[in-house]
Amino acid sequence: MAEGDIKLDNCTPGYLCYKSDWNISSVQITANNLTAKRCPSDDKTFCIRLDYNDICTDLTTTVTPENCVNSSFNHIQHISAAEFLNPSEIKVTLPTKLPAKIEANLPPNCTDLTIDYICSDSYNNPKNVSELEPFTDYTCTGQIKEKNVTIKNTTDIHVRIDCDLKIRTQNSSTDTSIDLSWTTTSQNCQEVPELDGLSYNCSCHPVNSIWDKKRAKSTVNKQKPGGACNFSGLKPYTDYTCEVQPIYNNNSVPQSTKVTEKTKPGVPDQISKLSLSVPEHNVIKVTCPVVEDFRGPERLYNATLRYNNDVIQETDKQKKCNFTFKDLSYSTTYEVEVVAFNGYLYSKTKTAHVDTLYNDKFVIRLLVHIIIILISVAVFCVVYKIHMKKCRNSQDVNEDVMLESTGIYANAPES
Repeated sequence: MAEGDIKLDNCTPGYLCYKSDWNISSVQITANNLTAKRCPSDDKTFCIRLDYNDICTDLTTTVTPENCVNSSFNHIQHISAAEFLNPSEIKVTLPTKLPAKIEANLPPNCTDLTIDYICSDSYNNPKNVSELEPFTDYTCTGQIKEKNVTIKNTTDIHVRIDCDLKIRTQNSSTDTSIDLSWTTTSQNCQEVPELDGLSYNCSCHPVNSIWDKKRAKSTVNKQKPGGACNFSGLKPYTDYTCEVQPIYNNNSVPQSTKVTEKTKPGVPDQISKLSLSVPEHNVIKVTCPVVEDFRGPERLYNATLRYNNDVIQETDKQKKCNFTFKDLSYSTTYEVEVVAFNGYLYSKTKTAHVDTLYNDKFVIRLLVHIIIILISVAVFCVVYKIHMKKCRNSQDVNEDVMLESTGIYANAPES
């Protein structure tokens, strides 16, 4: 077998393949200590897998017929990039920051090889690598050039740069509103917070609520490199989860930030009505329905009793609206004031008037005294009359005795 009996064949990219009109299945073909193997698509072709470092070098292949050891010969083949480089074997380092740069690991012996990449987004808008935007999916294809002449195209690669946005918020609140402001930074995309394509959405919802319909949204006032938003019409003394969602070119990006803020206490609901009773003639009892919304941490009631604008008694910080005022004046009109208190603020005052009753015990005692006096007077009168009668009866007896005595001792007239 002569050297001319074996010819090169393009069976598989990245392989050096030989073919012959002879049956060379028993011929040993070696290079780099590797033995050629049969090509899967052609029984008459045998291939040696090239090393990546073999590209752009002269590779020596030894061909040794099985029964003709002394007739072996060497075949020297220049492994050109245009002919033997397999684009799928090019290792690529994808960009992770902006401005973007795709780094390709080309064969080290190919000093004249370069790759120029062109990328396109989902709308097929072409961009150079240095023009890529964040949070955008691109498909990039490289033109492999040797001495500035395109010899091949690379396989497509997917590129997306998700910038590490960090949003630092400052929060403040009133009883019905929350103010959020923030600044945005990025280590791998330092210019992104200043880009016009970056915007934000703000939303707040009560911590215990999962319904989107309860989510309060706000218009964002963009202030590069951040923004601010305000939420009004919120419930007092309520925990809200507020979210700042970055948007780039109308698409949400992963780095949203959530904070929890509690609104300040508000004025409790006014007491709807007062129930007043006078269980005793100088005792006033006050009750009222439970206040539904205290808008604060405490649920307390305070009551004040006034007479002519002067405070007579005061009871505060009770957990139930149930008050009793004792030892009051009889037959007196009092003013009762009740408020709800949440630990910070008082509700509007609920006022009512109530009259104590007359002093029944005093009247009873007075009547008893009068009755005793009347009885005493009656008894005295009876006793007096009896005494006087006895005195009159005694006087009549004495007069009769005197008359009799006078009659006895008188001289009888002469007849």
